[in-house]
Amino acid sequence: MKFLTAIPIYISKKFPSNKIKNYLFEYFATKKLKRLDLNKIDIIHSWNFLPNVYSYLKEKNQNIKIIQDVPMAFPNVLKDLENYNALFKGEKTELPCYIKTSLKYIDYYIVPSDFVKKSLINEGIDESKIFVVPFGVDITKFKPIEKDYSGTFKVAFSGNVNNRKGIPYLIQAWKELNLKDAELNIYGRVYPEVKKYFKDTEKYNIKVHGFVNNINNELSKNHLYVFPSLLEGSAKSVYEALACGLPVITTPNSGSVVEDGKEGYLIPTQDIEILKDKILFFYNNRDKTKEFGKNARKKAEQYTWENYGKRINEIYNLVNSYE
Repeated sequence: MKFLTAIPIYISKKFPSNKIKNYLFEYFATKKLKRLDLNKIDIIHSWNFLPNVYSYLKEKNQNIKIIQDVPMAFPNVLKDLENYNALFKGEKTELPCYIKTSLKYIDYYIVPSDFVKKSLINEGIDESKIFVVPFGVDITKFKPIEKDYSGTFKVAFSGNVNNRKGIPYLIQAWKELNLKDAELNIYGRVYPEVKKYFKDTEKYNIKVHGFVNNINNELSKNHLYVFPSLLEGSAKSVYEALACGLPVITTPNSGSVVEDGKEGYLIPTQDIEILKDKILFFYNNRDKTKEFGKNARKKAEQYTWENYGKRINEIYNLVNSYE
């Protein structure tokens, strides 16, 4: 399956890798389902859109309730972005047919943020069928460390390094600031589409680490986390940064649990001037950086995977009680 995922990244964005992976999964899932007594099943919770599986399930047992997990916002929200066509060549804002077909069979949706919820409502989905459950983080793995706030100011980004994550805006903002005794640490796989932005990295003290295994250890060494994403569900990397005690600068489109002015700042997408202003605020106010960082850790402690699991079980019980 990994080679199917790689084709849209390195060869052609138009290659329907998700469609092919779904088809293969549906084929084997349907074979497995045929061996089960579907009348004994109350709920199906799926993380993929599987129209053929859903059709088969409803045919065999109309009382089965299908819950669809939607971790990423639907692409209709991209229409609001400036220079959409230049940033997302080959990507459509309309839903693929297999997702549209799936919607006919789905009873309820679980989404990680209000941003994702909005994108579903934009597609005509009844708000009463949508449950918002933010993701979690392992707070024993991702945790703060003691560090010097008076020395080199370290800013981090982690995740896929591409246009969708807002990398062009982060790099431009950083270069224009050109701060003394500061470094920008970028962790994650660099996509071909953004390599052109990584010129003069040494001049501006930008360190591109690529994929790292122990991202928890790396994140905690930094003072600030910046994630200017254009489209997410509720970025897990933001939860990880919060758990490491880093204040976060991000966008509403990241589906973040960050409260503006408390654990960090929510800024408009694609706004380089405001991004620069917020980075500069933390650079010039190390005491505030530390204070926001403590708030960040407290926020992360509310969003454990244990709490996430409890909320999902509550939804199962609630849905099961509906006639």
